[in-house]
Amino acid sequence: HILFDYGGPNIGKALHVGHLRTLNIGRSLYNINKFAGNKVTSDVHFGDWGMPVSQIIAYIEHKNLDINLIDYEDLEHIYPNAVSLTNENESFENLCKEISKELNLRNEDYIRKWSIIRAISINEIKSLFVQLQHKFDLFYGESDVIDEANQVIVHAKKQGKVKFDNLALISTEERDPPVIIAKRDGSFLYMTTDLGTVKFRETNDEYDKYIYVVDSRQKEHFSQLFSTIKHFDLSRKEFIHVGYGTVNGKNGKPLKTRDGGVYKLIDLYSDVKKLLSRDGMNNQDSDKLTNSVLTYSDLLSNRKQNYVFDIDKFVDINGKTAVYLQYSQVRAARLLNEYGKKIKLDKLNNLNNTERDLVLLTTKFSYYFNLSIEKNEPHHLAEYAYNLCSMFNSFYSNNKIFSKDIDKQTKTKRIFIVDNFYKTLIDIFYCLGIEPVDKM
Repeated sequence: HILFDYGGPNIGKALHVGHLRTLNIGRSLYNINKFAGNKVTSDVHFGDWGMPVSQIIAYIEHKNLDINLIDYEDLEHIYPNAVSLTNENESFENLCKEISKELNLRNEDYIRKWSIIRAISINEIKSLFVQLQHKFDLFYGESDVIDEANQVIVHAKKQGKVKFDNLALISTEERDPPVIIAKRDGSFLYMTTDLGTVKFRETNDEYDKYIYVVDSRQKEHFSQLFSTIKHFDLSRKEFIHVGYGTVNGKNGKPLKTRDGGVYKLIDLYSDVKKLLSRDGMNNQDSDKLTNSVLTYSDLLSNRKQNYVFDIDKFVDINGKTAVYLQYSQVRAARLLNEYGKKIKLDKLNNLNNTERDLVLLTTKFSYYFNLSIEKNEPHHLAEYAYNLCSMFNSFYSNNKIFSKDIDKQTKTKRIFIVDNFYKTLIDIFYCLGIEPVDKM
């Protein structure tokens, strides 16, 4: 049983392009493992506690805003303004710290305000996930594990596995730098809630392996987390950090809007959809095609590397793109529909070069599938999908199927090859998290 921890949106903050990779890689690895017959569970693990939430509440109080009239768009503006104010204004920073402390003490007024902000954010995030075709089995957040985080600290103190050093509670494990577990005033860090999350999961279910799909820049955090789990004896299970590079613009820097702002995922979705609008395509297929572009272009790169998100390149029908893949599967589906009956073939023989090449490449699915599952790298299947479609289109160009001068046996053989290709491609689509469109 594998627990996939990915997504990780923070309440009050916009889902932006930086979330694209955790969502796509996480969903693909979840699907690949499910396809392999493993029991899988996904948890979005919201960031809904600690300093960011305290800053939002503090800003609302500072500006005398009516929290009951605030919507998600307001929150998207409030958070960056609150961060700026924290850096500029010491008394505001102190207010944020005080609210964070009071939240941990379950101050009723602050808990009520936190609940309103959380509900607004989570409703918006869930509806965006539906649009982007992402589903999660569990919707837990940091706030769900506060009791467990406190229990971890109490237990570690009893065992003598933590000590106070300067202004912080640190692990006694010998590491350089030492692992900070909590601040002296009791306020939590990501480390604190991540340890609480492990205890929560170990208590509430039975998992054999935990896979965290998080930006490679967090490598040191997960190295510390995994060694602290062992040091505190919280779990003996397998813990893996699947890191990934950043999504960059053509300038080689993290992708931003033209005016240099945060590129929201919903805006990227809309921009891609506009470029893909085609005559005669219904809205459902248009949504599927947009999502397949956002998914495939992301998974095609080795997850360990940064890559450039070039919208014009990724919507090209002739390139190594989701559009090319979708055209190929629609073409194959149309041929199968035209044949319209059960395919009966006793023996696959007398193959010409393009027939043989496609048949042989189709048999390689298990090789690329195994590479992807063993290395937690979906790009092996993504690359294979393109090569398979390229081979299919070569086969299609060189072999007539429904021509009157084709004998029945040859027609059956070729439609069998098409069917084999189509089933393999649909399996790859599932593993990558791509939904096939009906028409192009």
